[in-house]
Amino acid sequence: MSESRRVMVAVGLVLAMIGLAACAKPPQAAIDQAKAALDAAGQAEAATYAGAAWDKAQQSMNAAMAEVEAQAQKFALFRSYKKTNELLATAQADAAAAQAAAIEGKAAARAAVEQAIAGLEASFAQADAALAALDTCRKRPKGFKADLDIMKGNVDGLRGQLANVQSTAAAEQYLQAKTMAEQLAAQVATVVTDLENARTKLGC
Repeated sequence: MSESRRVMVAVGLVLAMIGLAACAKPPQAAIDQAKAALDAAGQAEAATYAGAAWDKAQQSMNAAMAEVEAQAQKFALFRSYKKTNELLATAQADAAAAQAAAIEGKAAARAAVEQAIAGLEASFAQADAALAALDTCRKRPKGFKADLDIMKGNVDGLRGQLANVQSTAAAEQYLQAKTMAEQLAAQVATVVTDLENARTKLGC
């Protein structure tokens, strides 16, 4: 082999090694995109409103980054980020799905709270009507006025809790507001039942 031929081969080998080294770099753009998608899902409160999808997205991202680390431990000429790119694409897709699920879940939670608040307002209207009817009863046994005042106080106290539910919902803490609304609804229902029973007993 001539000297010039040897030089050309050597140059070709050097260029090939440079090319392989370049291909051995982590796919930073894909990593950044996957991380950005995961951050967007987190900001959409996926952990709260789409727990399963959020966990899946995190697991996918962890798998992708573990593969990045595994390739980094190899010699440059033996690194391959084909699998890494595939895992990063999956992680990005899972993160986007978690974000969409979170947005949907939050909207559903908000609608549920609004419905619960409307139900509570209707229950308080029912309680007020029952109190007003009791107040017009002709039959007033001993202690009736004191008992009526206590029942009015109970209703007013529960109404104050409704304000707490509304302020919690306004702060977009929908799951907490929903739980509060359900608990309050049970209490108001008990009071309404007691008022209706009192009316029935007094015949008014």
